[in-house]
Amino acid sequence: MFTLSKHPKTIEEVERILQDWLGDMRKDEGGLKLSREPSSSDLCCYFSPNRHDLSFKTSKQMLLLEAKTKPRLKLYLDPFLVSTEFKAEEICLNIQAAPEAEHQFLDRALQEIAGTKHPAFQLRVLRALRTVEECLPDTAIERATAAPTDVLVALEAFTSVPATSSIMFSDPFSAAKLRGFYRKQKMLEVAGGALSSEQVAEILGISRQAVDKRRASKQLLALTQGRRGYSYPSFQFGEGKTVRGLEQVLAELKALDPWMQMVFFTTANERLEGRTPIESLDKGLVEDVVQAASGYGEQGAL
Repeated sequence: MFTLSKHPKTIEEVERILQDWLGDMRKDEGGLKLSREPSSSDLCCYFSPNRHDLSFKTSKQMLLLEAKTKPRLKLYLDPFLVSTEFKAEEICLNIQAAPEAEHQFLDRALQEIAGTKHPAFQLRVLRALRTVEECLPDTAIERATAAPTDVLVALEAFTSVPATSSIMFSDPFSAAKLRGFYRKQKMLEVAGGALSSEQVAEILGISRQAVDKRRASKQLLALTQGRRGYSYPSFQFGEGKTVRGLEQVLAELKALDPWMQMVFFTTANERLEGRTPIESLDKGLVEDVVQAASGYGEQGAL
């Protein structure tokens, strides 16, 4: 079925798009009704749960409407605050204009951490970030914000603070630990992130136990996550299977710990004409990567 995707910027646009999509349906008994008080900027959408030819799904950022005789309507609501409640046996979807732009990120962050199991930890992290922001110039903040993952944003910011630099200078062990953590995060970025055991099982169409068996037999590269089990760098998978040649390469690297294997896969290699093994496997150059792996000796722990 065809899907209409709309990105309204104002409440007026949301109302107009919904009216156009509904057409005569909004006049039918039990259909979707729109209500907007003249003195309010909020838009209320009333759905009857007994209406079988009209269904909707909603999240904080999107509303999806489906009807038998119409194309789907996917309404992106990022600029708005969306909430639902029951009113007189109907479901009311309330769409409000979001706060000022500078407050939108904070509002979403507060929603995400609401109900956290560790409020004291969250509070101290937020205080630390506020201190970091006060210590950094705008250029450093912009550079940190451009990092591809949230973890790297935090690392880039914290390591740019003068106080952190002095601590690292006086404590070589802490400095080495932080550099190692930063390097691991950068490798995960090159590897396309990481997947959980459950996600790998879904991709490969096998059980979680079968994934564990492949990990134990070193047919998959797995990184320990402490109590959370293992994560699997994403580069290993594609189109419902592992990339061609992965097991052969891992067999050559079996004497190395998983992070040293990651160093191999994510580092440009002269034997591969300056490409990383990940890039070379993606090009189908299996034998070249296997040969490069066979000559790859232990280079120390991170």
